[in-house]
Amino acid sequence: MIYWIVSAWVMGFIGSTHCIGMCGPLALSLPIHSTTIIGRMFNSLIYNLGRITTYAMYGSLLGITHQLLVPFLFQNQLSIIMGILLVLLSLYYLVFNKLNITLGTQNKFYQYISQQLGKLYQRSSIGNLYLIGLLNGLLPCGLVYLALATAFASASVSKSILFMTFFGLGTLPAMWSILFFANYITPAFRTHLRKFVPYIYAITGALLIMRGMGEHNPLHSLMPSIYCSK
Repeated sequence: MIYWIVSAWVMGFIGSTHCIGMCGPLALSLPIHSTTIIGRMFNSLIYNLGRITTYAMYGSLLGITHQLLVPFLFQNQLSIIMGILLVLLSLYYLVFNKLNITLGTQNKFYQYISQQLGKLYQRSSIGNLYLIGLLNGLLPCGLVYLALATAFASASVSKSILFMTFFGLGTLPAMWSILFFANYITPAFRTHLRKFVPYIYAITGALLIMRGMGEHNPLHSLMPSIYCSK
């Protein structure tokens, strides 16, 4: 369980380079009118807690869905399949230098979410900032899909919730720091940050494959508790 939590936080922390690139503009335009550092930090924290809440809700839904649909005997196979897909995804990015994993911004659901976000951005309040974070967590994001795939392979409701929660907490330092380094986060800088994404996919895919291999994993004898599927 500890490894699961640490893995989630590390994925979020390393992957937050992607968050800065994709969600940086949203965070920079938050309706925060406080002039003090503490006030701005507190308001940003409320917004980010909204995001993390959505991720935790994702985790609970995934955990329940997994237990209902995936028999225990196929959990290791599912972990291997997802791992292979993530590795192939990273290779596709590295070869073609193109990766745009979304469910479609023209989707009516996402259009509705964007409209509601626009309304919330017009008013400044603690409640609004939290709601903005909740809705932001619903927007299409390749990194979140990666975390969801990993959480789904956890085969446990509690692990799935914990994974998505600590994944969100891992993104917190970077998303929090945006307020103080806004002048340095240029479009070119965000483009450079996105180059880390395929490596995150590859590492996560390799971990899922080794986890699914169980006792056949060459590292199992050294760290059996890490890759055990139970």
